[in-house]
Amino acid sequence: MQWIDEADAVFRGGGVKGLALAGALCGFAEHPTKPIHHWKDVAGASAGAIIACYLATGHDAQQMLELMQKTSFGQFADFPAHNKELGIARLLAEHGMAPGKAFERWFDDVLEGATFEKVRKPPANGQAEEWCLKLIAVDVTGGHLLVLPGDLQKYRDPTTGKQIDPDEFPIARAARMSMSIPYFFDPVELQDEQGQTCLIVDGGTLSNFPVWLWDVDPKVSGHPPTRPTFGFTLSGGHGLGPPGFVTKATPWHLRFAFSIFHTAESAWDERFQSNSTRVRTLAVSAGDVGTTDFDLSTEKQEMLIANGREAAKAFLDAFSLDEYQNTYHAGIAQTAGVAS
Repeated sequence: MQWIDEADAVFRGGGVKGLALAGALCGFAEHPTKPIHHWKDVAGASAGAIIACYLATGHDAQQMLELMQKTSFGQFADFPAHNKELGIARLLAEHGMAPGKAFERWFDDVLEGATFEKVRKPPANGQAEEWCLKLIAVDVTGGHLLVLPGDLQKYRDPTTGKQIDPDEFPIARAARMSMSIPYFFDPVELQDEQGQTCLIVDGGTLSNFPVWLWDVDPKVSGHPPTRPTFGFTLSGGHGLGPPGFVTKATPWHLRFAFSIFHTAESAWDERFQSNSTRVRTLAVSAGDVGTTDFDLSTEKQEMLIANGREAAKAFLDAFSLDEYQNTYHAGIAQTAGVAS
C-alpha cells in the first residue's frame, strides 16, 4: 500500500532528554521514502507533553528542534536564588524544591497564550467533538490518572470556585501539571466538586508512556483508523539531575522519595509493553543525560539530536505498514494524504 504522510504520536517523558525526541521528529520528516510531515493527534506525559503541545499548536518538527536548541533549560529550575541547596531547604516548608512558575511563564509565551480551544477538532464520523492534544497528569489527592483536557471538567478553579472549562484553560498550565516532578516542582492545585484541594503532579508518576491514548477499536467506532500511531520513547540516561544531584548528603526521605518516583515513572509501562507497542515504538538512546540535567553542553545536545535522527531512520527503514495492519487486525483507511 502507498505510504501515508501523516500519523498520530505519543511522546514519553524524560525532561531535557526530550531533545532526542525532537531529533527523531526531524528524522521522520527527512526520511527519503517514508517521511512523516503531518502529526494530527498528539499526546504525551511530562516532557513529552511539551513536545505534543508545541506540535498541536501548529508548529513542525524543525521549529520544535530550534526552540529546544535555543532554550536555556536552566531557567526552569527556579530554586530560591537559583541554588539547589536552598531548594532542598524550601522543600521543608513548601511542596517542592522549585515553584515551577518559570516554566509556565516561558511556555505560555511560546504558545502565545493558547488555550485548549485552539486544539479542538470538529466532529467526524459521527463522533463527538474532541481535542487533537491529550496530556497525562496525576491527581495524587484523589488517586486518579488524568487525561487532559477532558478530565479538567471534573475540577474547579481554586481561585474563583467555578467549574473549569477546558476550552478556556491555558495549554501551558496543563503542560506544567504534566511535568511537575514530585518534590522537584510544586504540584498544581485544583479543587474537586466537594471543595477539596487536589494536588496535580507529573503524569509519568503513573504512565510515562501512554501509547494507548489514540487507539481506536473499529468495532466501537464503526470505522478503521485512517493513519498509524507512533510512540516515541527513550532508553538509557538517568533520573533526577546529573550524576551526583542526589547524594548521600541529601536527606534520606528525599532520596527514598526520588527512588520511588523514578521506579514508578517507567515500571508500569515497561511491564505492560506488548508486541503492538513495540511494532509502533521508536526508542532513542539518551546516552548518560539526566532528566533534569538542565545545563547540557553543546556536545551533549548534538549527541541527543543525532541519536534521534539515526534512530528514526533505522526505525522507518524497517517499518512496514502491512505489518502494522496485521498487528491490529484492521486496515488503515486510505483517506489521508499519501507520499509516492
